[in-house]
Amino acid sequence: MPVILHTALDASRSRLRRGLAATSAAALVFVLGSGAAPPSPRRQAPSLIVVLSIDQFRGDYVELYGHQWTGGLRRLLRDGAQFPLAAFAHLNTVTCTGHATIGTGTFPSSHGLILNTWWDRDTLRDVPCTEDSDARHVPLAEGVTAPPGAGHSARRLLVPTFADELRARAVVPPRIVAFSLKARSAIMLTGRRADAIAWFDDQLGWMTSSAYGTPPPYLGAYVTAHPVARDAGKTWTRALPPAQYLFEDAGLAEDPPRGWTSTFPHALPGSPDAPGAEVGGLWTYTPMADAYLGALAAESVRALGIGRGGGTDYLAVSFSTLDVTGHAFGPRSHEVQDVLAGLDQTIGRLLDDLDRLVGRGAYTVVLTGDHGVAPIPEQMRELGLDAGRLPDSQIAARVDSALEPFLGPGKHVARLAYTDLYFATGVLERIHATPGAYDAVVSAIGAAPGVERVLLGRDLPGLRGDADARVRAAALGYVPERSGDLIIVPRPYWPNSRRGTTHGTSNNYDQRVPVVLMGAGIRPGTYFAPATPADIAPTLAYLAGTGMSRPDGRVLHEALQVSRSLQQRTEPPTASH
Repeated sequence: MPVILHTALDASRSRLRRGLAATSAAALVFVLGSGAAPPSPRRQAPSLIVVLSIDQFRGDYVELYGHQWTGGLRRLLRDGAQFPLAAFAHLNTVTCTGHATIGTGTFPSSHGLILNTWWDRDTLRDVPCTEDSDARHVPLAEGVTAPPGAGHSARRLLVPTFADELRARAVVPPRIVAFSLKARSAIMLTGRRADAIAWFDDQLGWMTSSAYGTPPPYLGAYVTAHPVARDAGKTWTRALPPAQYLFEDAGLAEDPPRGWTSTFPHALPGSPDAPGAEVGGLWTYTPMADAYLGALAAESVRALGIGRGGGTDYLAVSFSTLDVTGHAFGPRSHEVQDVLAGLDQTIGRLLDDLDRLVGRGAYTVVLTGDHGVAPIPEQMRELGLDAGRLPDSQIAARVDSALEPFLGPGKHVARLAYTDLYFATGVLERIHATPGAYDAVVSAIGAAPGVERVLLGRDLPGLRGDADARVRAAALGYVPERSGDLIIVPRPYWPNSRRGTTHGTSNNYDQRVPVVLMGAGIRPGTYFAPATPADIAPTLAYLAGTGMSRPDGRVLHEALQVSRSLQQRTEPPTASH
């Protein structure tokens, strides 16, 4: 009886997920008459997997500003596999949540990190997503004293990352390295262990955590020899001729940091010998910070021999400057365009270094973002759109007032964390036990400017497959023990920031981000299949020959190179079979 092969790559997403959970690299499902599995074609796993995340990298930046890029971003788009429809599926599109989704291949309802910071009902305080009371801060530069307080780790993550799975399953132990300006970004792309991991503190410089053991000596030596203060006194000017930038240099309602205006140039005060306390914070707004991250990553490849150990190593870099700058200047600003132009060159240099140190074609690189960003609402209103600023401080007061006739005066709202509203202990139960109270709350919130709808949190776990995209997004971002009692869905162009702009909604400008893969095992092209950053980890696990325990994402099979013999063996069976 002949062997019949059916391609799981043509199956539904749910079937693919079940297959991935059952096998370590389930690209194919074999239906065998003899009961013996045929030998699988040998695949050469990449020597190195590189994940490049750009914080606040809106998907439409590729269409708007891609013509300005000539370096690494251009190379990735030209030589890689693009998924232009890629978008996050959840509501709370913020940094920790997005990076955890990229790192784990799961949605927030699975990985548990719903926000950067959420309200803890037991301790009655805000909890940062990476806070670990058992860990301590570890400065990397010589002569810097560790600050007091809890350090950072991935302890609040409910599932393994791809890097965790790679370390657990690989025959040759991988080297795991990650860098960012933000602890939550580096940690969520890495997981519970790392050979080298670091982030930046505006006042204390480069840091790591005791949760990751003793940092390798090269790391402290590098940051000590290359202090950020060396950039004090430099001026950030446009990298391109002014005529190549779209829109105007000083847009309406931009919110530059203290000491800067809304127009170029932007100077870093002081000098290398006398940098001043504020230099570190302003430096993070500039392309110099991204360039430092790129150089630190390249130094790590050299120092640790990454990509040359006989297995598959892992390098993650989250470039944070675009987010810092985007919040202040907005997505139409010359500053945002210039940060991207600088990243184009920084990533180009990093790819050139990887070509020399690892070998062109020996590594696989992924480019994506953790979320997008809203336009500055005053700019949208000037263009005639319904836009404004969600009055989050007023919403809590509205709810307290609405409940006063039912529950009496008092502070009934414990916390409003953007879309998540938390009631004080026992209040939700009293609301549901009091006729008319819940309707009064919903009516009060719905009457606030910029609110589209209000969802009851405890209903959401059963609505992850809802036909309404807004409800589905809220459900995929909901964790009962951590999320709010009520979820507030804002209208488009109504961010909750009081100045500049922000992100964190299920609107397309917040959810849509680039997903680009290039290098070993990748077939270049543009693929208009539905995709999400949750698909990145399962795809990388397949390429590495490992797998993920229980991913929500799928393998992006459209972009995978398959040998000619494998293609012939996996064509759909004919009627004669």
